[in-house]
Amino acid sequence: MVSVRPMRMIYLRITKAVLRALLSRPCENIIPRSGIKGSAVNCFVIAIDKVEQPYLLVHSLDGDEIGCLQWDGDQYSNERKLALTDFSPKDFHITHYYGLSEINFNGIFDYIINRATRWPYITIISVRILSRFDQYFFNKRKLISEKRIELLKLIVNATLDGRLEHGPLDLMTTLYSIKWFSHPQGQEARAKLDIYLQCLEETGELRKQNQKYIITGKALRAIEDYEEQERKHTENVKIQRLSLRVALTIAALTFVQAGLVRLPPLLDLSGTKEIESKH
Repeated sequence: MVSVRPMRMIYLRITKAVLRALLSRPCENIIPRSGIKGSAVNCFVIAIDKVEQPYLLVHSLDGDEIGCLQWDGDQYSNERKLALTDFSPKDFHITHYYGLSEINFNGIFDYIINRATRWPYITIISVRILSRFDQYFFNKRKLISEKRIELLKLIVNATLDGRLEHGPLDLMTTLYSIKWFSHPQGQEARAKLDIYLQCLEETGELRKQNQKYIITGKALRAIEDYEEQERKHTENVKIQRLSLRVALTIAALTFVQAGLVRLPPLLDLSGTKEIESKH
């Protein structure tokens, strides 16, 4: 049986190796979470919590001591130097800010296992690919303004209820109730409605008569075309997602079976190598 002390020494060396690798890629004080800068982020934050509350933020490793900032109730501010032996590998909560995504690891060994299998990163990459497919097919659609269609549906339903002519004031009251008159943005909303009505008149779905609007035969056709586009788009997205999942699964199984996938060495306890930190 392996004695407790040698096991603690092994855990200590593993923890130090992991921390050295993670601290070589620290995050800035302010981490961009949007735009191009956010997409380029690739850094780590190492925290130690106490009874599920913020406690320490690790920022350096010096021998067997870790440099930390202690939580003062509002922020991490109090500088501390603590012995690494005071903590176990599971005390370290690691957050990898990977582009616009965040991956959380509950302990040193959880980090090692997930970095070896790469499953969190495979999931993120798969979601990104699916999002690009969604955007690609969305861009292929001939867009019809959703707000225009909603307005057109409202007018069609009012016509079916017996009101054949529709004025802007009547439509505003139907949309927002009589309270729109005193709303700070009431006139702005009225101006937008006028633009939509003019567009529908120009495209032939409405006909203007005595300062009011009447639906034409094109109105129902426009609604049907829009709903058909929505249905086809939804079906295409489902098919493409399913195809991509199947392709990724087949590719992964093929690589494993052919021996093309090699897990990189994560640790060298002699201290000459560190965890691979590049993706």
